[in-house]
Amino acid sequence: MARSEKRLPRGKNADRPRPDEKVLWKTGADLNNGWLGRHGTLYLTDQRILFVPTPLDHLLGAKRREIPRDRLQTVERWPLNAGHMPPGAKRPRLYLYAAGVKYQFIVGDLDSWFDILEVVFAKAYAQDPTSHVPEFRREGIENGLMDVV
Repeated sequence: MARSEKRLPRGKNADRPRPDEKVLWKTGADLNNGWLGRHGTLYLTDQRILFVPTPLDHLLGAKRREIPRDRLQTVERWPLNAGHMPPGAKRPRLYLYAAGVKYQFIVGDLDSWFDILEVVFAKAYAQDPTSHVPEFRREGIENGLMDVV
C-alpha cells in the first residue's frame, strides 16, 4: 500500500465522545502535522479513534479529529522496531493511515496503544469475520494479549 503524507483534512470539528459510544481506551497525546503539534486526548471508542485538543490548543485553531474504525487502513509503529532509536532525537510515534492521510501521534505508551488497537480489531474479527481489520506494522515485539483473543 502506498503511504501518503497528505495534510490533515479540512472540515468541521468531530463530535466529542457521544453518549451512544463506549470509550475503550484514552490517554494524553500529541497530534503532529508537519512542524506543528497539538496537545490533547486520544480516545479509542467502539466506533472511532478521536483526538480532542486541549482548550488552549483549541483556541489556537486545533480541531477535534476522528478516524472511523472501518476507514483505518494501517497502524504503524515508528520506528518499526522498538529496539531502534529514531534519527534526529525524535520520539517514537504511532502512525495511523486513513483515507490517504497519515496521522502522527506521540503517546506516552506507544506499544500499549498498538497492542490495544490490535486486540480490539482482532476481537471484532473473531465475532464477525467480515469486519474490517487494518494492516498492523511493528517489529521486535509480540502482543501477548493476542493469545487471549
